[in-house]
Amino acid sequence: MRPTTSLLLLLLLSVLPSQAGHKPPPIILRVHVQTTGEGLPATMATTISLPPNGEQIQIRALPEATEHDLIDVQPNKDGTIRLFFDHQGQVNLNAATGDNQGRILVLLINGYVVYAPVIDEQITNGELDLPHPLNPEVVKLLQEVAKLNVKEAR
Repeated sequence: MRPTTSLLLLLLLSVLPSQAGHKPPPIILRVHVQTTGEGLPATMATTISLPPNGEQIQIRALPEATEHDLIDVQPNKDGTIRLFFDHQGQVNLNAATGDNQGRILVLLINGYVVYAPVIDEQITNGELDLPHPLNPEVVKLLQEVAKLNVKEAR
């Protein structure tokens, strides 16, 4: 009876992952806001290093927007990239940039800091401009995720 039970358990475990939900996105985008960390539990803030000099800052552990909020990615002729976020991303960016003037907004792609400006104005339209080009393959992956998000929202 033991071999049969083990076989059934193994069969069940091999089927479960395929039913667990969506597969992970091909690229991970996170938008975080700098925090002082004061009054926050250690699990709510994390320390990161900013390029090019490795300055360390704390950011909120929970992102303001992610690749799941992305609805379009448009490269411009001058090499800049414009990211468009859905309603949830727009509301979160609006609140985060309105409440955190003078702090740093950190954009991470696959865990790497790609942009970290000081917040000097509120983002109310859900659009974030990157003032430098990204690898074309990265742009393509972001565009694919955005298209999938739009398709799933219908």
